[in-house]
Amino acid sequence: MDERQAISWLSEQRFTPFLVAADHDHNRAVALYQWHLELSGATFSMIHWVEVIVRNAVDACLGAGQPQAPLSRTWLLDFEVLRPWAVKQVVGAVERIGGEGPIVRARALAGLSFGFWVALFGRRYDGLWRERLHQAFPRGRPAREEISASMRRIHQLRNRIAHHDCLLDQDVTGVVGEMLALAEWVDPAAAGWLRRAADAEGVLARRP
Repeated sequence: MDERQAISWLSEQRFTPFLVAADHDHNRAVALYQWHLELSGATFSMIHWVEVIVRNAVDACLGAGQPQAPLSRTWLLDFEVLRPWAVKQVVGAVERIGGEGPIVRARALAGLSFGFWVALFGRRYDGLWRERLHQAFPRGRPAREEISASMRRIHQLRNRIAHHDCLLDQDVTGVVGEMLALAEWVDPAAAGWLRRAADAEGVLARRP
């Protein structure tokens, strides 16, 4: 990719941060951009794993002993557990899923946005955290505020990656560490798996 192609394909605005970081050496900037793509992929893969691990840990905690269907008999539609706006999100997720047959709890969980899980650790759920939700992280003693802050930062990074934003000025290393901590608090083996499966730490270490 020569200089003309870089500007044409990527746009000057997008490619400039990489040129600046590479001291305006075009070849180094291209190498940095390629590494950035690898970093985005590895980090997004880790976010995927963390979201699935956390939501299943939460469901195991709040849904213990509950059936897969009907949803009306689960915590997902229980106004004593969730705020009305959160129940509305569950209903919206079910409507989006559609299809034939019953919507079981596992499908509803998969249809919820990352923002739903971020909000579940917010201040409004402090009572739920003290009563039950803390049990989703049996291998640690994190504070709700700590989980909430980490989930918000992961969500923000997720959105940046999804929109192909530049990560050069983001604390990716810090967020990767927070994701590993979340997985560790659920199950240390999960954190070990994350390190091997996503290898975001390895990619960070290989920055050109």
